[in-house]
Amino acid sequence: MLPVAKLKAAAIILSLAALLAGAPAHAEPRVALIIGNADYGEEMGQLANPVNDAALMKKALTKAGFDIIAVTDADQKAMKRAISDFGKRLTAAGSDVTALFYYSGHGLQVAGENYLIPVNAHITAEADVDLEAISADTVLKQMQFADARVNIIILDACRNNPLPRGFRSAQMGLARMEAPRGSFVAYSTAPGEVASDGAGQNSPYTAALAAAITTPGAPIEEAFRDVRGSVLQETGNTQTPWESSSLTAPFFFMPAAPAPAVSQAPANTAPAEDARAVEVTFWNSIKDSKDPADFVAYLEQYPQGNFARLARNRLNLLTGTRVADATTAPAKQAQPTPAVEDPAPVQEAAAPAPAPTPADVDPDAAAKICHTDDKSPEERLAACQAALTKSGLDDIAKGDFTNEIGRAHYDLRQFEPAETAYREAMRLDPKEPVYPANLGLALSDAGDYAAAIDAYDKAVALAPKNAWNFYNRGLSHLYTGDTAKAVADLDAALAIDENFEILSTRGYVALADGNEKAAIEFTNRAVAHDDTGFGLQSIAVLYLAERDKDALAMADRQIADNSGYGYGQIWKAMLLTRAGKSGAARTLLQRTVADHKDDWPGMLIRWMLGKYDDETLLVKAHEGSRQDVQNQLCEANFYLGERQFTKGNKEAAAKYFTAALETKVYHYIEYYAAAAYLRRLKAQ
Repeated sequence: MLPVAKLKAAAIILSLAALLAGAPAHAEPRVALIIGNADYGEEMGQLANPVNDAALMKKALTKAGFDIIAVTDADQKAMKRAISDFGKRLTAAGSDVTALFYYSGHGLQVAGENYLIPVNAHITAEADVDLEAISADTVLKQMQFADARVNIIILDACRNNPLPRGFRSAQMGLARMEAPRGSFVAYSTAPGEVASDGAGQNSPYTAALAAAITTPGAPIEEAFRDVRGSVLQETGNTQTPWESSSLTAPFFFMPAAPAPAVSQAPANTAPAEDARAVEVTFWNSIKDSKDPADFVAYLEQYPQGNFARLARNRLNLLTGTRVADATTAPAKQAQPTPAVEDPAPVQEAAAPAPAPTPADVDPDAAAKICHTDDKSPEERLAACQAALTKSGLDDIAKGDFTNEIGRAHYDLRQFEPAETAYREAMRLDPKEPVYPANLGLALSDAGDYAAAIDAYDKAVALAPKNAWNFYNRGLSHLYTGDTAKAVADLDAALAIDENFEILSTRGYVALADGNEKAAIEFTNRAVAHDDTGFGLQSIAVLYLAERDKDALAMADRQIADNSGYGYGQIWKAMLLTRAGKSGAARTLLQRTVADHKDDWPGMLIRWMLGKYDDETLLVKAHEGSRQDVQNQLCEANFYLGERQFTKGNKEAAAKYFTAALETKVYHYIEYYAAAAYLRRLKAQ
């Protein structure tokens, strides 16, 4: 027989279920523009399905709560009128609106810009496209002007180019679109490829999409993964749908179906002491769920609850997005460790004695401070220790607070107590993937890469859709010298989430694998994906590829973001010198050297300014701990070799590059750049 408190808790949860069952499906306004063009006449012919596709999408999106604007077989004037109406409705709906644009019909890219072709368009030359067609950017601008919360663009418009041959800049399929933040862009096939119109009443893509949209409880990313699988099967693997997302919160076309309403228990207000039992019961009922809607429901009911951090973590893992917290920052998860930083063993700060916990500290107030990242690590550490004294905590809650203790120690660079806390959190809640991921970060930063790999193995097993677990494990493999496993992990991460950090690091790892061509290709893709990104490893790869303009721009961003780092200035000076601007390079270094009195970047800068000769630089490299010496010798020998290589002194360059490789500093870009130069010298 259940205790009275648990019976009351169950009654409240049933009441909540009944309340949710009667709630509206969508709180935010939703507006969709649907265009289906099929009747292109004699010039371009008739498409079989766009009108049917538009009708099917209208039905599906209406069911999903969208206010629909739909036009079919629209000429340019009708398309522009519909787009204008779309923009007006979005603006009227307010900033919480979800905007969706769906297009089925002919489309093409010219000079990297996507155009949607109205019916009755008369295009005989490339110059006619801009006059007769509609740029897809026209629709994007309406979304941007309205400042919509969520923008969804779906283009089933990648059929074969129907226009005359000989267009110099026209290409097959559509180009990748740069949509505003908070957007989800979906193509019926990958950029640059063509799609099938299908043999049935609807295109394979739209038929699968309509089914996915009307499936309750599927986040948008999962819905489109299902679409991709259906289309691949339907087309015999000849058509691969493609998406790009910059969404910052989960989005569901249809919420999960509510649980059947159960008769409510007598309307007695649960006493205050039962509130915790209600929340715990609710959490225990969903904690192992694979349905993101369950965690959304928890956060709506308990936005600052004891398990709110865990709920956001689960949403992040299940949806592949970052769920923002209005009051606290998300728990620190396994994030990319930039290759520009030294992940070698670091001398830990002595762990201070735990701050005393006053007897009158309110554990509830302490719990909020524990989860607040704008507090100092010392404040958070004391608060988390106080929060653990709260009565009635179960292992899940204890694991959450213990993980926060680990994070506070980690931020203080106290890796051993951080490791202890993370392992205890894992013991308390062995199904939470964030804890082994955080353990991996601490072990990696402490230089114990083998143990870090073991931790990431656990994180990957628990969260196989989290790209950063593969990413960080790949870096740990790289730092042990196992480039094959590093390549495999980085490729797995890219298959989940293609972004600048992973692409640029994949280029770095390709360089480590001795594949300069692939290193350059991945780095080029990283720059094309996000031309505001930067990283020392990418600057180096671009330098090796002689893409000096891009490398300079990236170095400038590195300097602006962290002017005190020094290496951005060093590589920019090398780029300026190679461009014949040695005076500008010298001026840059002279401005920089004052910020680096006796540190190692300062030694390198003084050598570059001629204040140290080559032998003195090598002597300076031998100062510090054993690990410092190893790292500094790698860098010193690389920069010495690069200067000799630039001067054309191949024998001296080879000697220095060989010495750089003897350090086996697997976590430095200079190590792999030296290897690349040495391969070039041997090939000459």
